[in-house]
Amino acid sequence: MLASCSTMVPVKKTSSPDIRLPLGKKEFLFISKFTADSLPFSNDNKVEVFRMGYNSFVRGLNAGYDSSRYYNITHLDSLVVRYAATEPGPPISKEKVREACLEHNANYFLSLNAYNLYFDQEVEVVKQEDGTKDRTAYYDLVVESYITMYDKDGEQLHQFHDERRIEHDKRSVISGLLAVGPSMGKADKNAVIISTELGRGFIQKFYPRAYFEQRQFYHTKVFKSAYKAYLMGDWDTVEAELLKLTESSKPEIAGKAAHNLAVLYENINRQDDMEYWRDKARDLLGEKLF
Repeated sequence: MLASCSTMVPVKKTSSPDIRLPLGKKEFLFISKFTADSLPFSNDNKVEVFRMGYNSFVRGLNAGYDSSRYYNITHLDSLVVRYAATEPGPPISKEKVREACLEHNANYFLSLNAYNLYFDQEVEVVKQEDGTKDRTAYYDLVVESYITMYDKDGEQLHQFHDERRIEHDKRSVISGLLAVGPSMGKADKNAVIISTELGRGFIQKFYPRAYFEQRQFYHTKVFKSAYKAYLMGDWDTVEAELLKLTESSKPEIAGKAAHNLAVLYENINRQDDMEYWRDKARDLLGEKLF
């Protein structure tokens, strides 16, 4: 019965950066070992899709860095020999990294060791009433990158294998045989979309990330105004409404208001207030708290 009086509301949370860097502006160097020119494919359209995808990845990478106030990136073209690197190869020597960073006054060095596109297939089987089975093959287009990060002394700091995927196609499987898959040579639009996203997303490794969790929130009767204000993001009204209700002579109302306040303060990152009102709600409601 108590659960029916509550609903779920979002609470904003923040995760730590994947990579913590010292404060201040930082200069990055970037080199790529990949080139589409030497891919071992006989299909020119497939080669062109790889080229378009890779170029989109680089543009996305640049756009991500352009959006940053603290990080800048410079591309180097002649430090290493480029080849069709769809799988990572050996690391770059410390000497080369150190010399490049010294010459360009850079703090960090990024090496794209590999770039790849491929289709990931999953087959769904549906049993019909007559006992026959229908099979459908679903295809995701996947892009992946392998990047190594070095410091200015040539020491490896991180290795990243990142990917993005997009629903690309589906096909019926006839007589239990695997469906003929889609053509990579015709996947240019989706390759550009996910490659751009993959490149642009790299800069987020250096920043905290926001995400949302769901919390139960009492929303019926006397809590309607606070609930509506919460959905509107009007935190001052939510706080004012609930603080009044915590003074209720009815422990159930005061306890529910205390719980809702704890949810509010968690959402707006007031940790001490959140803990105070959470404890208050437990004291007033005990086992009746959800």
